[in-house]
Amino acid sequence: MTAVLKIALGQIPVTMGDKRANVSALLRAIEEASAEKADVVVLPECSLTGWLSPAARRLAELIPGPLTKRLGLLARRKKMAIVIGLEEKNGARIHNSAVFIDRRGEILLHHRKVNELEIGLKLYARGESLRVADFAGIKVALSICADSWTPEVTDALYVLGARIIFSPCAWAIQPGGEKSNLAWIGSNYAARTRGRNLHIVAPNGVGPVTQGPWKGRVLQGGSLVFGPGGKKLLQGPLSRSALLTCLLPSRP
Repeated sequence: MTAVLKIALGQIPVTMGDKRANVSALLRAIEEASAEKADVVVLPECSLTGWLSPAARRLAELIPGPLTKRLGLLARRKKMAIVIGLEEKNGARIHNSAVFIDRRGEILLHHRKVNELEIGLKLYARGESLRVADFAGIKVALSICADSWTPEVTDALYVLGARIIFSPCAWAIQPGGEKSNLAWIGSNYAARTRGRNLHIVAPNGVGPVTQGPWKGRVLQGGSLVFGPGGKKLLQGPLSRSALLTCLLPSRP
């Protein structure tokens, strides 16, 4: 019998600039994932203030810091790994980062987005490294959103041994363009996983973008999981919050 991991994707509402509301939303998703007996719960990119929110300059956190320590205690108590995208304070710099907190409550992986879009570089400093780690018998890695659309990033992680890439995302589009945007994003994930034994798990947030240079867009939801052969294994609903689950093999 093939060993599997139950993965939960928290397609949560992201309120621009409102850290308190966003932390409440992600904690609710963690509780729901625990009730579903998930092995890993994965939450979106920039979950503290929303992607491109200028509030990140005030509200970004150290890693490790108060939120990661709080999530570590939750992970250990619930025996469930937690992946989250969050804004990281690093001296005078802000990074668009993600962490993988394992079942012991320890930070197993810490990633800073490498392929930050040009529009994001005015706020976020670019990451400069890639890593993989062992979890439950399989090598896992982190990327963030556009990292996984970049062949060089996913190729490098695959060569390093990653078989599951957890990729917090913040896809946003002008209202009315949700379906076409999701189709384009899906085609990129299909290209990255075609011809290789690789899964990409990509949760997205939902809600209006009310701050920053993308003001007027909407976080469209539509969270995705793609697997070997470029096969789409899961797609979340558009424009509404949801907790989604899927089973992935825990052996390469």
